[in-house]
Amino acid sequence: MAKKQLTTDGQFIVGENKGLDYVLAFLCLALFSYGLIDAIQQRFTNFSASSFVFLIAFVAAVLFFRKGNSKRIYIRINNTGIYQDEKLVTDWSNFLNAFLTQKEKKRIFEIQDNFLMVVEFRKEGTNLGIRKKIPLTNTQNKSEEEVLEAVKFFWKDYKKAMGL
Repeated sequence: MAKKQLTTDGQFIVGENKGLDYVLAFLCLALFSYGLIDAIQQRFTNFSASSFVFLIAFVAAVLFFRKGNSKRIYIRINNTGIYQDEKLVTDWSNFLNAFLTQKEKKRIFEIQDNFLMVVEFRKEGTNLGIRKKIPLTNTQNKSEEEVLEAVKFFWKDYKKAMGL
């Protein structure tokens, strides 16, 4: 899919990658079907532990379908500021900096990326600096780099409009 060009009066929205969610849901349903068929062949007696694990895949399938149907907006960036879950994190007049980092892994064999966008801003009416860590999901529809690029675009546009 072609990258959408940012405009000063537009907005950058990060939501769910619905295609990925549905593919994962169907894969989990396939695993569930395999486990169900195995359980039926065993007449629901003396079926293997792997069959039980495959049956649990049904829960994961439901969760992925729910995520795919979700209209949740994780991050919205526009000419007024940066929003997380539709709540304003900071407007551009108080914005200081934004960068990407990774949360330290708790387990040795953790496969999940733990990317965070750290937004630094001043508290309204003071010079007190605050850092807000916004988690970036593995199934979001925009890359980490695109999110940071959008922040830089709107920040640059704000500074230009203010003559800074």
